[in-house]
Amino acid sequence: MVAALVPFLFILAPIIHLVSTANLSDVWTVLHDDTFLLSLETSMVAALLTTACAIVFGLPAAFLLSIWQFRGRRWVEAVLLLPLVMPPLVGGTAEISVYGPNAWLGAWFAGHGAPLTDSLIGVVLAQAFVTSPFLILAARAGFDEVPRDLLEATRLAGGGLWAQFWFVYLPLSRQAIGAGVLLTFARSIGEFGATLIMAYHPYTVPVDIWTAFTSGGLNAIIPMAVVLLFVSILIVALTSWIPRSYSR
Repeated sequence: MVAALVPFLFILAPIIHLVSTANLSDVWTVLHDDTFLLSLETSMVAALLTTACAIVFGLPAAFLLSIWQFRGRRWVEAVLLLPLVMPPLVGGTAEISVYGPNAWLGAWFAGHGAPLTDSLIGVVLAQAFVTSPFLILAARAGFDEVPRDLLEATRLAGGGLWAQFWFVYLPLSRQAIGAGVLLTFARSIGEFGATLIMAYHPYTVPVDIWTAFTSGGLNAIIPMAVVLLFVSILIVALTSWIPRSYSR
């Protein structure tokens, strides 16, 4: 019984200590700091764009992986797992070798006024690389659980693949898709390593915290960390509430 409590204590102890050592006046000051608020806005906007891209491109990918049995499928699924096991710094390095100003693709976009690094686009690219598996894997798991008799009934009623996707797969998988969407958004806000390489500017909250730590030490970042912690708690609460709401 005691061993079962260890993981929860291991997570909660540092969080409780962090909040208890924070000075409320410093937290209030951070909430009125223009630089921090701008980095928070950048993180939120980029996370929303990243999540939107995950929905637009990830749901079709998850759908095809669920319904299409093809040779080499295991290798495709293995590719999806790479961002989960690859250090984000390595992912950012790989990305900048393609999207950076010294690469032909990055140079072309930069020459047309849309640089892919040190820009909001760069932040989205970094976040998307790291978070791309979450929605695909969650949605694919939901699609795999759709009863086949409902699909057969849809086919007998004259519904093609598109009708099955919209009227059977999506409604019955909304709980898994919702969880994947929120996980993608939450992980995007917290992404640091790949963003540090791809888009040091404009600052996201994790990069802003890092720069404050390098210049002011631990005490300088505690209020910022507390604010980001409460944002994370809010997202976790939504992650828990939305599936229950869908179930009801």
